[in-house]
Amino acid sequence: MTTYTINEGDLNILKGKTILLIGGSTGIGRAAVQIALDYGANVALGDWNEDEGRKVLEPFGERALFRKCDVSNWDDVLSLFEAAHAQFGVINSVLSNAGINTHEGLLRDEFDTETGKLQPPDLKSIQVNFIGHLYVTKCAMHYFGKHPEVPCQLVLTSSAGAFFPAPPIYLYCAAKSGILGLMRSLRSEVIKKNVTVNIVAPWLTVTPMLLDDWLAGWTLPKNTAEGVAQTLFLPIVRNQINGKSFFVAGDEAYEFEDTLFETEPSWMGERLCRDVRKGQEILLGLGE
Repeated sequence: MTTYTINEGDLNILKGKTILLIGGSTGIGRAAVQIALDYGANVALGDWNEDEGRKVLEPFGERALFRKCDVSNWDDVLSLFEAAHAQFGVINSVLSNAGINTHEGLLRDEFDTETGKLQPPDLKSIQVNFIGHLYVTKCAMHYFGKHPEVPCQLVLTSSAGAFFPAPPIYLYCAAKSGILGLMRSLRSEVIKKNVTVNIVAPWLTVTPMLLDDWLAGWTLPKNTAEGVAQTLFLPIVRNQINGKSFFVAGDEAYEFEDTLFETEPSWMGERLCRDVRKGQEILLGLGE
């Protein structure tokens, strides 16, 4: 398994670039915004928390742009991209980081007070944690396409919950697994457009989103917001990296995709692995 680090001085590459980030008023996103601005990047930030979002950008004047943004609202996401492109021109990198761990009631039965009819689950978690990332991906690819000669990077924040169960946040885990699937389905296509796509999947991280019960019993290494934020910039610092899953634990980034590919024959069997790989070659060829 390969570990990745950002060396001293690597982040100097951010100077003069434009980074668009959604979900950056607190936690990992806020740490990422601060890193980008400190190293000389222009930052376009979208977040629902207007007070905190504007506060973090205020000292940086013309290099910073804020738009109040509900990532589950298409018009909000599109407006952020429009404003960023109008002010800065080329959008070099997009960090899709918005997330919530609330609105979880999949296994809790709720009934209509008048009819007694079983009510559907609240899908706000899916809308923010997955649909929002689809909206960001759509806008990112559109605006990257305005400058096809410029290498661009899309970085999606997933979660350890995409790989390992984390009840009781069932919808959150489903959405974060969706982000992993999205990256895997995009990686062979976006590279043809001079774009890379990667995910960062943090394990337990000390942020305002962390469930108190988890932190109370945790004796293993924890991530800091700053440590995970640095990993968000790995695909920008090393812009040849594409289609990777960076699992972050104790502020160290472990890449999962290469190891999963290499070990496929051992857990799929040699014949099935060979057939599936050949089938994928055929399907990818049909998509060209």
